[in-house]
Amino acid sequence: MLALNDNAFTGGVPRELGALPKLVKLYIYRNHLDGTIPKELGSLQSAVEIDLSENKLTGVIPSELGKIQTLRLLHLFENRLQGSIPRELGKLGVIRRIDLSINNLTGAIPMEFQDLPCLEYLQLFDNQIHGAIPPLLGARSTLSVLDFSDNRLTGSIPPHLCRHQKLIFLSLGSNRLIGNIPPGVKACKTLTQLRLGVNLLTGSLPVELSAMQNLSALEMNQNRFSGPIPPEVGKFRSIERLILSGNYFVGHVPAGIGNLTELVAFNISSNQLTGPIPRELARCTKLQRLDLSRNSFTGLIPKELGTLVNLEQLKLSDNSLNGTIPASFGGLSRLTELQMGGNRLSGSVPVELGKLNALQIALNLSYNMLSGEIPTQLGNLRMLEYLFLNNNDLQGEVPSSFTELSSLMECNLSYNNLVGSLPSTLLFQHLDSSNFLGNNGLCGIKGKACPVNSAYASSEAAARKKRFLREKIISVASIVVILVSLVLIALVCWLLKSNMPKLVSNEERKTGFSGPHYFLKERITYQELLKATGSFSESAVIGRGASGTVYKAVMPDGRRVAVKKLRCQGEGSSVDRSFRAEITTLGNVRHRNIVKLYGFCSNQDSNLILYEYMENGSLGELLHGTKDAYLLDWDTRYRIAFGAAEGLRYLHSDCKPKVIHRDIKSNNILLDEMMEAHVGDFGLAKIIDISNSRTMSAVAGSYGYIAPVCFHHEGD
Repeated sequence: MLALNDNAFTGGVPRELGALPKLVKLYIYRNHLDGTIPKELGSLQSAVEIDLSENKLTGVIPSELGKIQTLRLLHLFENRLQGSIPRELGKLGVIRRIDLSINNLTGAIPMEFQDLPCLEYLQLFDNQIHGAIPPLLGARSTLSVLDFSDNRLTGSIPPHLCRHQKLIFLSLGSNRLIGNIPPGVKACKTLTQLRLGVNLLTGSLPVELSAMQNLSALEMNQNRFSGPIPPEVGKFRSIERLILSGNYFVGHVPAGIGNLTELVAFNISSNQLTGPIPRELARCTKLQRLDLSRNSFTGLIPKELGTLVNLEQLKLSDNSLNGTIPASFGGLSRLTELQMGGNRLSGSVPVELGKLNALQIALNLSYNMLSGEIPTQLGNLRMLEYLFLNNNDLQGEVPSSFTELSSLMECNLSYNNLVGSLPSTLLFQHLDSSNFLGNNGLCGIKGKACPVNSAYASSEAAARKKRFLREKIISVASIVVILVSLVLIALVCWLLKSNMPKLVSNEERKTGFSGPHYFLKERITYQELLKATGSFSESAVIGRGASGTVYKAVMPDGRRVAVKKLRCQGEGSSVDRSFRAEITTLGNVRHRNIVKLYGFCSNQDSNLILYEYMENGSLGELLHGTKDAYLLDWDTRYRIAFGAAEGLRYLHSDCKPKVIHRDIKSNNILLDEMMEAHVGDFGLAKIIDISNSRTMSAVAGSYGYIAPVCFHHEGD
């Protein structure tokens, strides 16, 4: 045995090691070796274990390693190896463990691997391997651990992976797999972890999985699973991680979820679930992360959730929850993130939230109907980095205790009824004024200094409160007269509306967007965008359209963002309306096949929209441009068409409010690095709100094309 592991050796692997014919075990893992793996190692005819993992080795895996017929363990993980996996490794008749993960390997998984009779551990995760998984893998071997996650695999899940009932760990996440979970996997009673997230899998949540008494982790997130969550989910007695987010599950969450007393993480966000939040969740006393966001849950927030003392993350945002925020949440002493924005919550902000001393990541109560004053106790949240109270009906002054929020990086108080001066801290002095818009009584904002006399400022704040009450009384007394007048005015406006376009003022452009209430971890300034696009140079242009130009922006951390620049042409112009349509539409849409909006900026010279960058451009470029059309085999074309249809179906049927794109064409179907389709360019979108009987009545689109749905009654 030669054990040189866990040192700081540099240089290459000596080729002279191949001259040791009696060497049984070679351990050189966890060093700083570089260079290639010498093919001479194939001469180690007595070797049983070779471990060169956790180095900086480059080049290809030598096919000569397939000659070592005594080899039982081959670990080459966490290097910088390239090329394909040699088919010769499929000749290692007694091999039990192969780990080639965390490299840059390409090509397909050798079909010969399905004929390895002794194979138990096969880990190839975090590479760039493509193609199908060998269909008979597991049929001739007693697999225990199989991890192919984070690759580019296609096709379906092989049916024989658990044929011998030895499989305990199966991870196929972050690939492009399609189809249903095969019966052989559903019946695998030995499984402890089943990870299938981020694929294109379909079907329902299999009730057969409830028979897996040892199952501790089930991850099916970001697929295309649908149907209800079955009551049998309450039989997963050993489950610790249940991740079902980003699918199409419908109906209520079964009360039996409370039987999962070992549950640590439960995520069902971004589905189509309805009904109340089951109070039985309070029986899951080990819960640390609970995410129910982006569904259609209604009713009150169960106060019993405040007894989950181990909670570290609680996300209830983007539902239709009403009532008040439970005061019992003040007992969640380990909570680091609380997200409840985008609901219909009313009442005051509980003072008990000031007891959440561990709150660090975010407190988000935005886009609700909260009233009353901001509790002084929130100043106790010394570790808090992001605070969002915007778009509510909060009154009074910003608490002076906010000067104690030493970790705060972002604070949005916009669109409330706040008065008085902002705290005199560096943060509040440097925050953009957009964080305080819609509070006419606030001063100390950039461009709006407070009166020198502080006593005058306080009395002025009190006077505003009195005026507010007086105006409220007058408005109530006048409502009858106003209603009569409105009937006449509405009739006139209705007659004029069909003939006159609506003009949008510059002031409305600045303050009228209600967009998403999500936040980025860091702010992106206009100067950073200039630098990232080379001052919007021609070399950064990736597309042009009737309404503007799209640039590729490379941020300092290497992230790529698409920036659409629209020139302002005055109030009510078509470009201005296009900008508002795109922000209003994308800002409220969350779907895997819709381009994600990151942010926007509007000023007198131009409008900027930031959204996710699409690696493969548009479908139109591939079909009709200079790009390589050979990428579009029939499977890829089908997947693109299906993805685009999924996005449109969501817009037309499931989005609230419903949206008609009105300009679907190949140039507006964008393709990411995995050739997944994303519907983009919402500059001509038609927003439909049946409940409020509002539509944009004009029919518009590209020359030569008008969406048929615009003329059908079902589309209106």
